[in-house]
Amino acid sequence: MLIRIIALFIIIPLIDLAILIALGRYVGVWQTIAAIVVIGIIGAVIAQRQGFNAINSIRAELQIGHIPSAQLWDGLFIVIGGVLLITPGIITDILALLCLLPKSRATMKKATILFLKRRLLKRIR
Repeated sequence: MLIRIIALFIIIPLIDLAILIALGRYVGVWQTIAAIVVIGIIGAVIAQRQGFNAINSIRAELQIGHIPSAQLWDGLFIVIGGVLLITPGIITDILALLCLLPKSRATMKKATILFLKRRLLKRIR
């Protein structure tokens, strides 16, 4: 597991760097930098709004006495999206936006829960 995580921290940035270099050669350095900055700003605005929505939703669920599990998953993906936005690169920006947009986040949330359930069932058997 540790090897996979280390590989992710090496392979993804290398791929992102290669894409940024290629994009810089194709459209120009300043346009590439501008695209990264604009995507980062848009992502930060989306992350802030979605984060506030998730917090308010968690509070509302707690006030009526429910456990806010779906909202906590949303919050987790919003935090992951925010962290990915900090890392410059095309792949990480796309993954961040997928984590931040409600429809894609819902799909990712379902897939993650299904993956974890299957993984847990394998360990139980």
